[in-house]
Amino acid sequence: MTPSPVTRGRLGSFCRLVLVRMPALVAATFLVAGTGSALRANEQKTIPDLGVVMVKLEAGTFLLGRPPGSSERDESPETKVTFTKGFWLGATEVTAGQWRKFADATGYQTEPEKSGDGLMTWIGPGSNYQKQPGTSWKKPGGLLQQDDTHPVVGVNWDDAQKFCEWLTERERQAGRLPAGSVYTLPTEAQWEYGNKAGTGLLDLVNPDDCAWHLENGDKTTHPVGTRQPNAWGLYDMVGNVWEWCQDWYAPYPGGSVTDYAVTAKPDNPRSMRNNRGNSWSSAIGGGTNLTNRWGNIPNRDHRTTLGFRIALVEVR
Repeated sequence: MTPSPVTRGRLGSFCRLVLVRMPALVAATFLVAGTGSALRANEQKTIPDLGVVMVKLEAGTFLLGRPPGSSERDESPETKVTFTKGFWLGATEVTAGQWRKFADATGYQTEPEKSGDGLMTWIGPGSNYQKQPGTSWKKPGGLLQQDDTHPVVGVNWDDAQKFCEWLTERERQAGRLPAGSVYTLPTEAQWEYGNKAGTGLLDLVNPDDCAWHLENGDKTTHPVGTRQPNAWGLYDMVGNVWEWCQDWYAPYPGGSVTDYAVTAKPDNPRSMRNNRGNSWSSAIGGGTNLTNRWGNIPNRDHRTTLGFRIALVEVR
């Protein structure tokens, strides 16, 4: 069951939590510091033979974005979003090992693997990137110290779609997929709903506790799930890698909306898909922001700072 929403005053920060963690992220109990009251862990399930842990998020209402006057202009106006159905969200980002199982099963290759052109590699502050020929998700280059426990990088939006399509078909054939449900990327609203986790917070108070960022990450990714989770048992929602979202980047509508998603490409010819969550290259400031958006990179880009997590949603 979803834990009751925790007010800003009671929690103070996603990362003011004492974590009792069982192997493979199967179960967790969270204690709110200073209250003596335990939060019941969200329902979880693990995808067989892949090891992806999914966390159940119940239907509910939250405020997307930031209030008026925010310096982050594309994160306003604040919009009240109601989800009429619950959904599942990956407890962690998809790892290189989980991506490898997909690639081995299907023979799928990303464009950098096929062309040899390489990934857009982060080379310093200011979002400076350079292509490094010969790099791919298998060998990202730069200072990245990747193994199968790290989030996969160097996959673009189209690549992530192929992973979700494969997983949906695999689970359907195995009889493990509920009727009318599919694996997909989360929408931007679903992603932020999971990130805020019922707290109403806008920024991390203690980012070192739960986020890998520029100041503590040694300019590389880190194994998923090694920082503290948020109040709903989701790891690395801020930091480690940026994460692709399903829908298009567009201004928020304001007011109140239901099951919000931008499914049609906006008129703006420069509009791209959403990315959320910051990464190991994000400096403190932007790297503590729970609402930060990145919607100005091409959907076909393969970057060393960008990966994804999956959602399981009902589409009928």
